[in-house]
Amino acid sequence: MLEQLNFLAGIALMLYGIRTLRRGTERLFGSRLRKLLQTATRSNLRGLGAGFILSILTPSSTAVALLSVEAINSGFVTFQQVLAVMLGANIGFTITVQLLAFKFYLWNAAFIALGVPLFVFGRRQQVVGTGQSLLGVGFLLLSIQMLTIAVAPIRDNNDVREVMRILASHPVWLVLFATMLELILQSPTATIGIGLALCGGGIMPLNGAVAVVIGANIGIAVTALVAGFSHVDTRRMAIGNLLFKLAGAAVCVPMLPLLVDALRPLSLAGDTQVVANAHTLFNVALALVFLPLVPSLARWLERLVPSRRTGEERFGPQYLDTASLGSPALALGQATREILRMADIVQDMLVRAHRTFVENSAALCEEVQQEDDKVDLLNTEIKAYITRLREQAMNPEESRRETALLGFAYELETIGDIIDKNLIELAKKKIMLRVEFSKEGWSELDEFFGKVQKNLEIAASAFASRDRLLATELLRHKHQIHEEEIELRARHFHRLHAGLAESIETSAVHLDVLSNLKSINSHLVGVAYPILEAKTF
Repeated sequence: MLEQLNFLAGIALMLYGIRTLRRGTERLFGSRLRKLLQTATRSNLRGLGAGFILSILTPSSTAVALLSVEAINSGFVTFQQVLAVMLGANIGFTITVQLLAFKFYLWNAAFIALGVPLFVFGRRQQVVGTGQSLLGVGFLLLSIQMLTIAVAPIRDNNDVREVMRILASHPVWLVLFATMLELILQSPTATIGIGLALCGGGIMPLNGAVAVVIGANIGIAVTALVAGFSHVDTRRMAIGNLLFKLAGAAVCVPMLPLLVDALRPLSLAGDTQVVANAHTLFNVALALVFLPLVPSLARWLERLVPSRRTGEERFGPQYLDTASLGSPALALGQATREILRMADIVQDMLVRAHRTFVENSAALCEEVQQEDDKVDLLNTEIKAYITRLREQAMNPEESRRETALLGFAYELETIGDIIDKNLIELAKKKIMLRVEFSKEGWSELDEFFGKVQKNLEIAASAFASRDRLLATELLRHKHQIHEEEIELRARHFHRLHAGLAESIETSAVHLDVLSNLKSINSHLVGVAYPILEAKTF
């Protein structure tokens, strides 16, 4: 009974070590991961290298996939380059398993002893991240030691050895079992780690442990497919990655004995290193074979998984992927993209609201008001998504960013309501009364609309880039808009005193339009304050 508990404890510690290592690298490198991907993927070969480095800096297949898709949608990389990134990332993920293959148990204490003071007493995020990463590696190494000790008592159990022998003689079933285990644990490293412990303890034959490696590789691709199935780009990437793995499995499974024999001379640390080398060789071979074929495969995947027409899709969030909630930095990036999408809808509403006063179209008024329902839905989903992040430990910068995201989403939702319930209702009133603005009056309103629309563009850009110069410009424009609104009211009153018929007929509508546009601009300025108040934001 004690052995079983120790075995489960070893698995739990391994999973915790992987999570600790991932969180540590996020603290340590942060947004630099995105910059690396953006600048290093100008060709398939550079994409391969970028994926390799990213997978070492953030040992999470889901994190790398989300970063890659974010880069696609931002226009920094092409779809075929992301396939190259995943080939490189698959190689990088094998480094952790290589660390586990060596039984240098004394290093467990060294990593943990160095990591604890840095993580507990560090003040800078880089220091804390370094300590957390060292702790993660230490926990991983310690977990392998625990698993090896836990399985040692059953080494001489003939029944267990017979079961393992039978499984090893049917590698396809063992591959399927390892795939299912990876889906349960959500970690290929943990799955392969169990295989290493069983193999190192003399319980599982070497052929069987290598079959576990292949199954874990397929499992990681299936996990990515499930996580990214809701979006076309992630689905294409995940299907491509799964095809890579299945092709490799189809070749390697029938050749397991030959593969093991070929790796023995290269594995001086024993059987566990044979397993780790098989993991590395499997993914290196896939990269060598498929990297030249990436352009053709990308075109085939685009035909296999076509983009849906916008009108056929049910409206909803596009970027709020729950798979990234375990990583605050990634989740905040996803929420940022969704809020920028929300800003595009609000900007389109404002442009079309402007048109309603020119075209006197009741149908266009209805279309704009329907768009506000989309804004309300996105605001609700974004708030719910960001709120779930509070379950995760966030650093001060991430907490500030969370507050800024919620604030701008609220301002956009309020602007949408102003357009829907105020500006469009004024346009309907103008249509119903069958009146027209004076030539001079409309010229002023037209120009005022344009300035507010321009400020909406600046606000969205400032929010996305957190640029202090844009934020300062937005504040300056607030005062200019306020002063101009007062001046335009005075001009309108002057036309009323002059007895201009058009001005008299449209006076209430004219003044209310000015007031609402000024109100919209005031809400836009809210995005500037968090940017200017933050030291590094």
